[in-house]
Amino acid sequence: MNHVNHEKLGVQRRSVVLLADGLMLFLGVYGSIFCLVTAFQLPVDGGKLTLTCLAAAAAALIVFSIPRLGVRLLLVLAALAALAGVVVWEYGQLRVGALVCARQVVATFGWSLGTSAELDISAWVGTLSFLREVQTSTLLCQVFAGAMGLWLGWLFVRVRSFWLTFWGSFPLLMVPLSVTITPAWTPLLLLVLFWGMGVLTRLPNKRDPYGAAKTTLCVLPLAAALLAGLLVLLPGEGYQRSDQIERLRLQLTDWVTMAGREMVSGDGNLGLGGGSTEVDLTKAGPLNYDGSTALRVEADTTGHIYLRGLSAAVYTGEGWEQLPDEAYEELKNGWMRQEMNLDALTSSQFQPDRALYHDVPIPGIGDYQPINFPALADRSTHPQVNAKRYIIENLAGSTAVVYTPYQLLTTPERMTGAEFIGDAYLARGTGVWKHVLYARDEANPLSGAVLTGADAEAEQNYRFFVREHYLQVPEDLQETLVSLLAESGIGGTARSLEELIHISEFDKGTIYYGSSLTLGVNIAAEERLELARQVAEFLAGFTEYDPDTPLTPAGEDFVSYFLTESCRGYCMHYASAAALMLRTLGVPARYVSGYVADTVAGERVDVPDYNAHAWVEVYCDGYGWQSVEVTPGFNGDFPWERDPDETAPPSPSAPSTPTPDPSPTPSAPQPTHSANQPGKAKVDWSWLWWLTVPAALLLLAGALVLRRKLAARSRARRFADEDANRAVIEMYVYMERLLVFAPGRKADERAEELAKKAKFSQHILTGEEREFVRAQTEKLARETDLSQKWYQRLVLRYLYGLY
Repeated sequence: MNHVNHEKLGVQRRSVVLLADGLMLFLGVYGSIFCLVTAFQLPVDGGKLTLTCLAAAAAALIVFSIPRLGVRLLLVLAALAALAGVVVWEYGQLRVGALVCARQVVATFGWSLGTSAELDISAWVGTLSFLREVQTSTLLCQVFAGAMGLWLGWLFVRVRSFWLTFWGSFPLLMVPLSVTITPAWTPLLLLVLFWGMGVLTRLPNKRDPYGAAKTTLCVLPLAAALLAGLLVLLPGEGYQRSDQIERLRLQLTDWVTMAGREMVSGDGNLGLGGGSTEVDLTKAGPLNYDGSTALRVEADTTGHIYLRGLSAAVYTGEGWEQLPDEAYEELKNGWMRQEMNLDALTSSQFQPDRALYHDVPIPGIGDYQPINFPALADRSTHPQVNAKRYIIENLAGSTAVVYTPYQLLTTPERMTGAEFIGDAYLARGTGVWKHVLYARDEANPLSGAVLTGADAEAEQNYRFFVREHYLQVPEDLQETLVSLLAESGIGGTARSLEELIHISEFDKGTIYYGSSLTLGVNIAAEERLELARQVAEFLAGFTEYDPDTPLTPAGEDFVSYFLTESCRGYCMHYASAAALMLRTLGVPARYVSGYVADTVAGERVDVPDYNAHAWVEVYCDGYGWQSVEVTPGFNGDFPWERDPDETAPPSPSAPSTPTPDPSPTPSAPQPTHSANQPGKAKVDWSWLWWLTVPAALLLLAGALVLRRKLAARSRARRFADEDANRAVIEMYVYMERLLVFAPGRKADERAEELAKKAKFSQHILTGEEREFVRAQTEKLARETDLSQKWYQRLVLRYLYGLY
């Protein structure tokens, strides 16, 4: 067997060979690993795994480039021992990661085959947080990447056999392709590039490694540019032609380009910067934006909308924090709540320190998501109203969250690429930057919308959780807030301090005792919202909106300093103060950060970074959390407060600084042409090349034909589902994919209406309705196919399998 003897090459030529081999190894390792990861949507940290692929390729290159067998063998054994040590040391984490990945693989196979197969791993690992899933799955894939690096390093660098290298990496792609699951374009094209360069340099790789390396370095940039062009020219699912390059850039630099990106200067943020889910108020200094696009939004509705990022529950004096994980476990599974024994007391004899308490079990809400309560209430009360679709792409917002419209209807079981974290926010899946969400934008707590049945029971239980966690006010701030509210007359006439601090009866005979005022714990939604409006007006009356507000002095309470000393601030100051003042009045409230946007139905709009904002949510019993604007000069334009004659005042924004022009990147010098290398006379096997190319083309053609047939068979099976509603939904999804290839066309209005009815209502479609949608689907497929150019038709039929 022929191996490369690097000692016979000069230092310069040896460096060229090592550079070419290193680039090729990285393509092979990265493409193989990420084809598997993206095909089965494994929850991994893409940045860490990319670095691991790079390190594995570099290590394998060093090991297998050493000419001495003894040293090389010793290093291979050391590398294997290191991998084995990681497996032994981290066995528990790897076991969890293996189960999480197995669950994803089974679910993906089930989805592709049209079944509901799933793997329940809770019996082995219990309930896992999304962060734990990402950590364990990433660790497992990192170990696998290390092993893959050694494997491909031996085959490519040492053995230098294209066919062994191909068959050593192809199974990772063959597994998802066997059930018509296509990986993400980026790793797939990089893996194809790895194979293509291997074919191109197959023969000279053994006879003339230096010439093969120069060919690789010369052709590789051109081939990479060609494949990048394919990413732009070939439409993918949900394709936006002008967004593709930016989308690719974001996928490849997920953890680099957005880590540490912040919304204001001085490391300040609105709870939006970087990947943090906390709000650090000590960094809330003068606002400073560069005008870059933070989000890109396409909506079915026109108007001024609030895109919710995250909410925070616990005020510390220096920031807002999330509730602990234990609280969310109780919310899901239930907890014991202390209630006062009313039989032992009378109103005249009541003394809090002598009160008798007993524990009462409160059922958890299970898989319900409180963020969905308003939409569920509106759907049960106004079923004739259709939900609106929102496509939201994160370009430079927080890397941790998904920005969602209010009255979100997309429930946890229908969510892909993200996961709800308690009742606070929607966590973004690694590598997923665009989400399609549905919301009922006209829902509001004053429309008579109420939850019913099991939804109402879950909300009743959630109320107890809200009152335990969203009425908290730090003790050292209570006197300041109570004094201000006593003088303001909010909620009626002015009250004394003693009159405001009192006991109030909860629902179901529950007594709540705390130092917060309790004017609002039992009042209706309109009264709570009116209190919020009064608090906002009170703040606007004695404070000044100032985007240049300096940092709060060290050691000072953020809200106390704002209300009693500086009396100037921006949205972070107003939202923090209003939330705590409402809590003091007994109204459950929390701090929320996100973006505001003005949408135009059917059009994509860019949301600049200076649209970052903070506001307050107030809880309305029987409905859910309602957003409230408390910053002077900002018009919330929420459904419950709209006035047809009211003109929204212009929203103040911070001055933006011009975005600096990027520096031009110098192009790399092109290598010179290969020099002929002398060698011994050998048997001419070049005639085999003429068999290899046709064989490869036939194999590729056969695979594409098979993919088209399998896709058609899978599609027919889904369209013939016994559940007519599910079948119609599948047909509509198929039509949406077809419309990507037919700009300007629209799905049949009645077919779209039936699909939405199938998805969002309790109506069971008739056989006649089902056949109508099928006929419209087949008609659209034919027309789309006929409207394509010949090469686009090949892509539509064989690459995507859509016809």
